Amino acid sequence: MTALSPQVILGTANLTGNRLIERGSPVDFVGRFQTTMEIASVFNDAAAAGVDAVATLNQLEILAALKKTRKIFPALQVYPIIPNVIGYVREATDYGLVGAARRRVQQMAPVDLLKIGIRGALKATSVLKRDFNTLMGILFEVELASFKALGPRLVLLHPQITDLALAFGNRPLFELYVRVMRTRFHAEPGLATNNLGWLLPKLKEWNLTIPFILTPFNPSGFLMKPSRAECEALLASTSSAIIADKVDAAADPTRDTWDYLRRHKVRAAIIEFWDDASLAMIVKQVKDRLAG
Repeated sequence: MTALSPQVILGTANLTGNRLIERGSPVDFVGRFQTTMEIASVFNDAAAAGVDAVATLNQLEILAALKKTRKIFPALQVYPIIPNVIGYVREATDYGLVGAARRRVQQMAPVDLLKIGIRGALKATSVLKRDFNTLMGILFEVELASFKALGPRLVLLHPQITDLALAFGNRPLFELYVRVMRTRFHAEPGLATNNLGWLLPKLKEWNLTIPFILTPFNPSGFLMKPSRAECEALLASTSSAIIADKVDAAADPTRDTWDYLRRHKVRAAIIEFWDDASLAMIVKQVKDRLAG
């Protein structure tokens, strides 16, 4: 992904029942997307329509579907959002802490498990002290082991972790994240946040350059914090490429939505799958309006 090329990125919240915002849709998401093939069919249609990438949490059914789609559409990129905080909580509830850990370990290749085990052993003192940054560094590796076959070029830090680190002024975690993504996984680091108005000034204060930031950005100002006007003003002075989120939270975006993003030099946006009929039309609209 480059900062200048218009990109349409498909989110996966609707496909996995993780929607946080209610919106009417003709699709029964829970009933329709029960199998890997059903999910892969959406990715196939999206890639055929011109979607550039899929942004997703580490979820077994999604990754399995993406691997199938990549055999047909090898150019489709995958942007992990890590760590899957909701998934860990859900698995711990369903299987217990030990059972959840066992499930994660079973998903990993032996060679990856060995490498992570060695790195963990070298940091045993910090691990035993439950040092947050050390544990997060190990978790980054555990999460990305699942994405290895998909070769992600961009990895996004989950907004819950970004905003938690921001609240505590945890600059070393951001530095660790950037270093691990670039040196170990040869991927560009990105941050997902629900607090753009506080994140950008802090990154500037810390002299930290983050190439990509995923954040709510839309004409209605929905979830743009502290305000739409402040977020817009900050975009004028940041070198980070913004990926607009929540553009379709209430209804299908219109041409005015994309024109708004273009005016603020936003060249990438995440859309969710709402129904088959509108997907191709929206993708074309995004490409046309964000270009130039």
